[in-house]
Amino acid sequence: MAPSFSSPTTTFSFTLEPGKQGQITTVSEIIEDEDDTLTVEKRRLCRHLGLEDETGHPPTNPLQIQPLFFIEKTPDSRGPPCNLPGCNRRIEPGDLRLALNPAMESNHWFRASSDFYHIRCFEKIADFSQADFLDRVQPLTRNTWELRGLKASSVRDGSYIVPGGVERLILEWKVTRGMWIDKRDGVYDERAYYIDEGFDDLLHKAGSSTYIPRGRPAGLDLYEHYALSQLLAPNESDGPQDQQEWNLFAHYLDFTAKTPSNPHELSMMLQRWEDDVTLAWREDRDAKNALAQKATRALKRLSAIPIPQAGSNRLGYY
Repeated sequence: MAPSFSSPTTTFSFTLEPGKQGQITTVSEIIEDEDDTLTVEKRRLCRHLGLEDETGHPPTNPLQIQPLFFIEKTPDSRGPPCNLPGCNRRIEPGDLRLALNPAMESNHWFRASSDFYHIRCFEKIADFSQADFLDRVQPLTRNTWELRGLKASSVRDGSYIVPGGVERLILEWKVTRGMWIDKRDGVYDERAYYIDEGFDDLLHKAGSSTYIPRGRPAGLDLYEHYALSQLLAPNESDGPQDQQEWNLFAHYLDFTAKTPSNPHELSMMLQRWEDDVTLAWREDRDAKNALAQKATRALKRLSAIPIPQAGSNRLGYY
């Protein structure tokens, strides 16, 4: 039997080979093997995306469909395995996961198959400090489920679709991180990030007592406007006298220039959100003391899932 020892996070097994008594696989060799595996996966991903890898090798085939990275809620099932080699943990039902769509080994003409990853695992092979990777991230929402190749019957009960707070956080994270990447690379153009002032207020001030609606922005349908101004509003306020309004982005996003240098920022942000939502729905005294009532109200509201209703233009909430 091979001897082994455990650390808080990893178990290492050492094998004595015949004829090599006393020679064992060292911890550094295990780490090197893991690094080699990640290097191979990074190259496979780059080629799947139609990008040159670090060796300078161009992709072998032209893309028919651009692969996208969907952040989605794992539906009720046995839980799929994570596609990162070396990860032995299944992705549990209800957990947020990343779906690489189409899958690496699939025909690029179709979106019928996906590779599934823990978000933190995928961050080990996808460089979100580069726009070529960042731009492909999409929250799975009432507006993007068809792009993922899902059927209406699959999402009608809220399966796959992320909570409203997750949707807002991911989209704001993409914009914030994208701005810092452009500034770092010397290509920042303020005009590329400009949006109508009324729409900007809707996205960032809705829910605040200081928010003054300017009417429905052009191109935004009535029900999407209602969702953004109510259910998905990033602010929670106790009224005009409230000097400490709760803001979703201020609590979970990093707005500093160091943002692109953290390879696990996305998974860390979403984990903090999920931990707080769990607290918000608990009824015990410790949980109630951990969050202010305002935060609890906001987290419960933003944990709802806006779903498309088949056969109409109206939104449902799950």
